[in-house]
Amino acid sequence: MDFNLPGEDDPRRIEVRAWFGDNPKPTYRQIAERGFTAPHWPRPWGLDADPELQYIIDTEIERTGMTPPSKINGIATNQCGQALLHFGTDAQRQRFIPPGLACEEIWCMLFSEPSGGSDLGAIRTSARRDGDNYIIKGHKIWTSIADHSDIGVLIARTDPTAPKHKGLSQFLIDMKAPGVTVRPIADLTGEENEYNEVFLDEVRVPADRLLGREGDGWRIVMSQLQTERMMMTQPAAVFGAGPTARELMSGLIQTGRIKDPLIRDEAARLYIEGELCRLLSLRSLSRRMQGQPAGVEGNLGKMIAAPHGQRICDLAKRSQGPGAMVRNPNVLPLPDKSFGRFQDWDYAYWFSPAGTLGVGTQEVLKNVVSERILGLPRELDPTADFPFNQVAVLRAAS
Repeated sequence: MDFNLPGEDDPRRIEVRAWFGDNPKPTYRQIAERGFTAPHWPRPWGLDADPELQYIIDTEIERTGMTPPSKINGIATNQCGQALLHFGTDAQRQRFIPPGLACEEIWCMLFSEPSGGSDLGAIRTSARRDGDNYIIKGHKIWTSIADHSDIGVLIARTDPTAPKHKGLSQFLIDMKAPGVTVRPIADLTGEENEYNEVFLDEVRVPADRLLGREGDGWRIVMSQLQTERMMMTQPAAVFGAGPTARELMSGLIQTGRIKDPLIRDEAARLYIEGELCRLLSLRSLSRRMQGQPAGVEGNLGKMIAAPHGQRICDLAKRSQGPGAMVRNPNVLPLPDKSFGRFQDWDYAYWFSPAGTLGVGTQEVLKNVVSERILGLPRELDPTADFPFNQVAVLRAAS
């Protein structure tokens, strides 16, 4: 890495801080209209900001104590919203981007399916063209925040005769449309505030909600997932959010639990891991500052950060001793800052197993790292070039 982070006296920081001083309680609409929600996006959506200015704005939003827009509506302000810049029409951008950046319409990603496992290419949800509409039929699962989303970014199969990665297309659908049924799923936290299964029963979607061209779905999804994984290369408890090993260490010191030599040794290792994750994130920032592409490093970062987050949550919980066996939101003290829904260690602990499953399982990420970074031979998939509607026949024959 070769860069210096902008200091407190940087004129750009002073200007951004002055704006928040003049607008002490801004709405998310005001932040979006000022270009602060996605400053690296082109105008009029952002500020055409370079990585340094983006870093300044992000840290100044965090400094105010308000929840960053990316933590409220990350699908719209990050990976899927960006896809509209590259693949969307002008009409789609005008319709969806402003309320998305303002956090007025919440987005979700309708990707995973019950029968597909970790193979995103094995999608069975169909999209059949019918005049000026597509008819969507299928079943999605593990869809985060679908129960309070307004817009769904859906991937479906428009050509069942094409190989599995070539017959997919992506749509922007109304989650309140007739035929869309959302059923929340209770997770290990005991709550139903994250995951859902979504049933799509003959849902009519206007043809102008197709993102890109028919058959572009796989290419668009890969760009979205890469962007999302880069965001998750953070030294935090779950999916790049929540407390870090620094907060863990601070809490252990405050409670005196750090005096236990076994806890102290484990905490020291996790602290070092956290700093390595932080450096990986900063290296990504460095590459962007130097005008270099992000590449596929997001896969490596997410692969390392997800189990790290699970380990810090585990130590925070175990450090309680027998008290850890009961539900206790006050596992360790946390500083007065916004960690979103991971505001306590107990909730983060019970939610953390999702970290190595969502946005690519560890096994999938290891394959990507081995094949695309290390250059190892690709894993054989005999169904990759076979017409998708004949895959079941092929499997039965074998």
